[in-house]
Amino acid sequence: MKNLNATAALVLGSTALVGSFAHSAPIESTLVTATRTQQTIDTTLAPVTVIDRDEIERSQARDVLELLSNTTGITITRNGGTGANSSVFIRGNASTHTLVLIDGQRVGSATLGSANLSTLEPEQIERIEVVRGPRSSLYGSDAIGGVIQIFTRRGSASGELTPLIKAGYGNHNTSKAVVGLSGGDDAFYFNVLGTHFDTQGIDNLKNDSGNNGDTDAYRTAGTSLRTGGKIGRADLDLSFQRSEAQNEFDNNFSPNSQPYIESVVESGSAAVTLPVISEWVTSLRVGKSKDDSLTLDDVSTARSRFTTRRDSALWQNDISISNHVISIGAEYYEDFVDSTTSYVVDERYNRAGFAQLQSDYGRHDIVIGGRHEDNEQFGAYKTWNVSYGFDVSEQARLILSRGTAFKAPSFNQLYFPGFGNPNFVPEEADNTEIEFRYTADRGGWSLSAFENDVDNLIQFNPATFTTDQLSEVEIRGGELTGYLRHNNWLLNANLTVIRPIDKASELDVRRRPRRAATVSADRAFERFSIGFVVRAQSRAFEDTANRRELSGFALFDARAAYTINNDLSVQLSLKNLFSKEYETTRGFDNPGLTSLLTIVYEPK
Repeated sequence: MKNLNATAALVLGSTALVGSFAHSAPIESTLVTATRTQQTIDTTLAPVTVIDRDEIERSQARDVLELLSNTTGITITRNGGTGANSSVFIRGNASTHTLVLIDGQRVGSATLGSANLSTLEPEQIERIEVVRGPRSSLYGSDAIGGVIQIFTRRGSASGELTPLIKAGYGNHNTSKAVVGLSGGDDAFYFNVLGTHFDTQGIDNLKNDSGNNGDTDAYRTAGTSLRTGGKIGRADLDLSFQRSEAQNEFDNNFSPNSQPYIESVVESGSAAVTLPVISEWVTSLRVGKSKDDSLTLDDVSTARSRFTTRRDSALWQNDISISNHVISIGAEYYEDFVDSTTSYVVDERYNRAGFAQLQSDYGRHDIVIGGRHEDNEQFGAYKTWNVSYGFDVSEQARLILSRGTAFKAPSFNQLYFPGFGNPNFVPEEADNTEIEFRYTADRGGWSLSAFENDVDNLIQFNPATFTTDQLSEVEIRGGELTGYLRHNNWLLNANLTVIRPIDKASELDVRRRPRRAATVSADRAFERFSIGFVVRAQSRAFEDTANRRELSGFALFDARAAYTINNDLSVQLSLKNLFSKEYETTRGFDNPGLTSLLTIVYEPK
């Protein structure tokens, strides 16, 4: 964390969490998430991946989950094809152990305890910052496994209006359309987008009895707006996203039904940042998010609705004193549940204060932080984090870190009839990590080892169709990440190895593969570009007894793009090129070969 400067320490998206080593983003890129202050990738002390706009466009991903699936330490399960229920696991931690923010606003369902990432389109995103490891010392509950921060597009500062028109068509009767306009200058910026995605989909469920043998369609429409600018000495940032989706699915327990879900996901925030003096920057962010889900049936009048809302506010101050930056903040957020299912408790608040010290002593860097959380249901929780970095040379750095985290149980885990348990207590974690990082002109690599001990982990048990609370889970693992630029080729690779063990039974925690790896290669010519991705993971287990195995698999993707002129280009993506059959969730199919041909109009 060299050249600490409080006037640059806080940016408008500073309610995020960012980190350190990014496989393909340039090392001078700035980040916000790991410390809530602005850093460069090579100086941060947290393990991080940054997916920037260039990589998003190069990947031709259809949704955020595709972008994340190639990221170090992340595995994803889906109950079928595009739009199906999905879960994100970071380093073998539970899907509820990942905090998700959009432009600084906490998002997610208070009943499920996780965020729906399927509805946000890649065209809406400027970059994604993924921080691995506990960050409750800055963000409180949910950040046991890590933090995913999504920044939406802001618009350029060129002073010119820039349109975006995108249209695509693929197999499974898939269509996609994007229309947007952005612009701005040094004092003002804006970006507005409208998106539409529709696919006939696949038959998600392997059980074809009754009506389950049909295809399960998915369609979504979204809007997003990001705008802001300078008002005197202050910076103002406004962000809003809304997605409406309809997702058909199969019911294993009622095969004669024809159920579908209509959902709405919204988030919005307003932030103002003001340099009080040259050494002191203060900021205030207020926001609101909503997750609404209505389940209907074409052959009956059955319906169920789950609506959760989160209101939040954050005040943060960053003070620069010599070679130190001190951050002091307070945060408040409150969750509300409105549902056709009755919950014993349907709202709760969290109040918190946090402080962090970042110090630069030449070749030595130190970050120390702590947070005191007051949860309305579970009382006070204190979390902390300490990181130390030593510059072995100009290219090499050794990092040691230790931290704690906690997660308050979701409303479903506590109160859903026949499923939850009101006696559950918060999950708590203790993480230790060591990382060695090397960066050079054309590439770099990072090797890390970690141990995350999680007490009171809440896990669904398919044998009883209820949830259990495991007294102690030990997750030991390591990560190797590297990238290389050579002769117009960009090569990326990562490998994650974990051992996720329930200490009482010495069995693997369900749905956690012990090994996952991704290798990608991209080559740019004068007007033409090609890319390939191979993603593989080892076997996992569907049940807590480790008797029902989910086989390992490897998938191969290919992509190509041709630039017709400065304004117009054509893209082609081929996912699962060899139509590999595989399962990430027992009994659910995944798509075979999927293709999408897209025409893009975006003046450069």
